[in-house]
Amino acid sequence: MKKIVILLVAFSTLLFSQISKSKISGTITDSKTGEPLIGVNVMVQGTYYGASTNGDGFYEIKGINPGDYTIKVSYIGYKLIQQTGVKILPFEQKNLDFAMEETVLAMGQSITVIGEKPLLDVEDTSTRHRVTSQEIEQKIVTEVTDIVSQQSGVVETDNEIHIRGGRAHENSFLVDGISMQDPLSGTGFGLRVSADAIEEIEVITGGFNAEFGQAMSGVVRVKTKEGSEKLKGSVKFRTDYLHSNEIPEFSFLTDAVDVSLMGSIPTFSLLPGKLQFFSTASMFITDSFLESADSLFSTTGYGSRFTPRQNNDWSGMLNLTWKIDQRKKLKASVSRSLNISQNTSSLQSTLDFERAGPGYPHSFQNNLNNFNVFTNNVFTQSLHWTQTLSSKTFYKLKLSRFYAKLRSQVGNLWWYDYTKAQDMVQVPGGGIDDEYYYQSPDSNYAIVKSDGFYDVGNGNSWHDHFVESFSLQGDWTSNVNQFHEVKAGFKMSASEMQLIDIVDPWFGGLGLNNDLYNVSPRDGAFYVQDKITFEGLVINVGMRYDLWIPGKFVDEAVADTTLPFTDAMRQAYEDDTFNLFGLRAKGRIEPRIGISHPVSDKQVLFFSYGHFSKRPKPQQVYTKLGDHNSYSTYQIVGNPNLNPETTVTYEFGIKHSFTSNDVLTLTAYNRDMFGYVTTVSVSGHGRFSAGYLTYINLDYARVRGIEFDGRKRLGKYFSAQMTGSYSIATGKNSSPQDNLLVAAGVLSEEPIKENFLRWDRPFQLTASLNFFSSKGKNLHLLGFKLPDQWNLNLRFFYESGKRYTPYIFGPTGNYIKDYQSPYSEKSPAWRWIDLKFDKYFRLGNHKVSAFFEITNLFDWENDAIINAFEGRAWRESDKVIINGDPWDPEEYNLTQPGKPQIFHKNPSRFREPRHFMMGVSYRF
Repeated sequence: MKKIVILLVAFSTLLFSQISKSKISGTITDSKTGEPLIGVNVMVQGTYYGASTNGDGFYEIKGINPGDYTIKVSYIGYKLIQQTGVKILPFEQKNLDFAMEETVLAMGQSITVIGEKPLLDVEDTSTRHRVTSQEIEQKIVTEVTDIVSQQSGVVETDNEIHIRGGRAHENSFLVDGISMQDPLSGTGFGLRVSADAIEEIEVITGGFNAEFGQAMSGVVRVKTKEGSEKLKGSVKFRTDYLHSNEIPEFSFLTDAVDVSLMGSIPTFSLLPGKLQFFSTASMFITDSFLESADSLFSTTGYGSRFTPRQNNDWSGMLNLTWKIDQRKKLKASVSRSLNISQNTSSLQSTLDFERAGPGYPHSFQNNLNNFNVFTNNVFTQSLHWTQTLSSKTFYKLKLSRFYAKLRSQVGNLWWYDYTKAQDMVQVPGGGIDDEYYYQSPDSNYAIVKSDGFYDVGNGNSWHDHFVESFSLQGDWTSNVNQFHEVKAGFKMSASEMQLIDIVDPWFGGLGLNNDLYNVSPRDGAFYVQDKITFEGLVINVGMRYDLWIPGKFVDEAVADTTLPFTDAMRQAYEDDTFNLFGLRAKGRIEPRIGISHPVSDKQVLFFSYGHFSKRPKPQQVYTKLGDHNSYSTYQIVGNPNLNPETTVTYEFGIKHSFTSNDVLTLTAYNRDMFGYVTTVSVSGHGRFSAGYLTYINLDYARVRGIEFDGRKRLGKYFSAQMTGSYSIATGKNSSPQDNLLVAAGVLSEEPIKENFLRWDRPFQLTASLNFFSSKGKNLHLLGFKLPDQWNLNLRFFYESGKRYTPYIFGPTGNYIKDYQSPYSEKSPAWRWIDLKFDKYFRLGNHKVSAFFEITNLFDWENDAIINAFEGRAWRESDKVIINGDPWDPEEYNLTQPGKPQIFHKNPSRFREPRHFMMGVSYRF
């Protein structure tokens, strides 16, 4: 009897659960014609519930459990529809009809959201941070890197962007799907894109799909604006002063202007379809908080025409979009950016030791007019073709040209006109010398060095390079059925790179150190991936093959008997490459997989795994293989057989939606970097008979971390986001040139064990609050009614301080740097609060706003150049270590040779202080 009761209870429970399940049905039509659409996919996101429309445009989804859902309606050639906040009650039979709007965009690129934008995307199989143009308008940002640096897992230090512990060059930067990186500068991003030109930016920090290549740490995707049916435009002006004769303390003499215009161009029936345009121009000029030269002159940037300040950023973009019909679209894009400054971080040279600090040339503070001017000129053109072949298939083709030129030069001097930089000191009889005899009060004579600042002479380098790259890439996408979305693509690129690098040019000829080469590498890629949706499970599985042809320059260098390659090295090059069109080539296969599994309508588990690679920097392959007159004090020769560096990444996360307006994401990841490039000593012959250093894939690094992302939305008035992370980035070396640093005496010896990397910042926390009041929607505070039409954005940031190598008490009784545990200590943490307030006014259909921005609101000091003895930024009272003994800087200046005092006076030893800007914008 007991068993019968148990069976009856179980049966009744099962019967009730089946009866209580609900149903959604409806009809889907074309919004213009009203005709039913056949084969439209309707999915209840996060579940296995779904259906397709029949010949009458009717669909029906049965057996849905009660809950809150997002309904996704997709059909190639039409805007994707997401209806959020669909509440399904027990036993309910809900009717949902949809009218779909045609579009020439590919499926998923144009989305109509009914209800509020969902905070939880159940189909993401990796960590993605998306920022829309509306969110960008609320923040204090000027261009792309400002937005990227605000994302969780991203560290911005010394003008470099590190994503999840990777080196700065490991990221991929795409604008409308086209790569915009200058591989010779070594600084990451190439083209400067104004924030006003961005429609949406996506930063992928986890495992990314097979369609993305040449990225080990992260992918930054920028989608620019295209056009509109009606004429629209905007003008925005920002400044930190009102009158040049009354410059306030918080001013850096900064001006910024952004102008944009979009709309339609009449075709007068000469062309079918619609022709739309988007154009923008941007200027950002500032003297910053550092010392400035009287004026800058650029030989490749139109002289002094575009250099009113110390840092000068100019950019412009024009997008023309021809929507031929509902199945075809052609887009032409032209963009240009010009940066002129004296920031040494604009360039990382093989001949100079890698810098680990701000790019301000402090030693030239009294002679900035004679220091190098860096001119970065980038020009791109592209054509984008999109065509829908059927209700299930479309493809894209992109043809592009990327041109980047960087010149580092003192005024309009060529290298043979340079003079040696020296200090001006008073000596008996006058003149220039490094030292003079000083009689101290006790009548003793001491040798005294100068103050450490150069008073005459020029910067120590002359550099010029250009990169010109032509690319053709294509993607084909097909919804094979309700469960499979297959995507395949290819990319082919042909480039020309030329580099001239001269250090200490006053030594005559081509200076003390130099490097010259002109190369023509080729590369390509093929990939295929399948997005599988089955019973609520989303799987992205793919495979990518990357092809690299270093070029004829390398093939000839390997055969050159005057270069120090042994027969074994030449044979290894032959064995590790294959012949392709008469040139040697290398290839690599990279598997990728990502899984998203909704365990309920409120919780999603996701996992990703993949192999990712990045080709080595060109300098590591080509340096010293060209002109036989190329030489350096510390000879370092490129390695023709260098392989791409590789990362293997695992990521696991959980997303939980407490309500449709409260979402929390927790993520854990592990990254192993193999084949990291370092330098080794090699015995040589010929012109390298004394031996040399070369690059080799020998190092290893790894990063482990956890992240959280919490989002809160309260209607249309308030939103909040809090993100945080804890990570550890370790490896053999922070620089591939550590052996070169040992040879130069900068390091005592190369580390033999795994240590913290220079850019490792374990803790990071960001909190963003946004308050918004629209017209007629007044908020109340303490019983008072506040004005309407305003927006207030607050952002708090906290991050562990910079790592440094400390001094320890050595065995000989003096202080030495602990090079066996480099970067083992951290300076005080970084922290600041940014605030932006906008007040909106309506003038008919026109929108005007007045606003102010304050960065580092409380003027907190953040240490940037660290005194390794004190463990913080240099202060006037800090002692310095000279020959193992601590010295007071002023006392040391009078008794010993050296220049320690300049560190105490360097204004860039702290990050930017409080900065206040105000402005107005006008939109129509």
